[in-house]
Amino acid sequence: MKFCILASGSRGNSIWVEEGGLAILLDCGLSFKELKRRVDLVGLDLRKLACVLISHEHRDHISGLGPVTRALKIPALANRETSERAAPQVGKVNWQHFTTGDRLDFGPLKIRTLPISHDTPDPVAFLIESAAGSLGLATDMGVPTGLVREKFRGLAALILEFNHDFRMLMEGPYPWHLKQRVRSRVGHLANDVAAELAAELHHQDMKHLILAHLSETNNSPEEALKAALQALDEALEPVAANQWNPTCIFEF
Repeated sequence: MKFCILASGSRGNSIWVEEGGLAILLDCGLSFKELKRRVDLVGLDLRKLACVLISHEHRDHISGLGPVTRALKIPALANRETSERAAPQVGKVNWQHFTTGDRLDFGPLKIRTLPISHDTPDPVAFLIESAAGSLGLATDMGVPTGLVREKFRGLAALILEFNHDFRMLMEGPYPWHLKQRVRSRVGHLANDVAAELAAELHHQDMKHLILAHLSETNNSPEEALKAALQALDEALEPVAANQWNPTCIFEF
């Protein structure tokens, strides 16, 4: 399996996952032009893209969904609550629905959808499995749920939200109500909480840990990486994804 974080942050999120010549996109927060530019930059092939899966309907996860799916003539998959709330923002889309908790089959890729805690009606994390191993993706998550802790064991790779540093958030410019939202059980993971979860899920055969959805205002790659490295005792070299450039292509 190969994957690339094309964009990660509050301005747009998109993650490419590919196995056996078939690719899927997890969230679509980039315009078609920018998606194509980044895909070309890292040497991926848009012709392999079979569908887009949507974790929830916040704009940074769906802003490019309509143009991208229409241009590539591919469907968008989401639970019904998410699609209904996203529809007014994205225009005509070929929606296909799943029920949260379903397992979806795309040739060599098997995708499990897991409920998580965020301030939308039905947000999901993704567990992507293949013969090569499994990849977990959990961002926009207020607290690590027991189900995520259970299902994300034994991963070959983990993409996990490291949204904010607590001190930077509390001393930063956000108004108090927004600070409360970010810190709530339906908000976003702080570096220390995410690092603790990453350490719990880490095992000797894990290949990659990607720190995702870093706040540009309340975090920095340096702070997020420091928290992860301290928790992991340098057992694995994490990578911090960012808003403006794709990561390299990771494989396992």
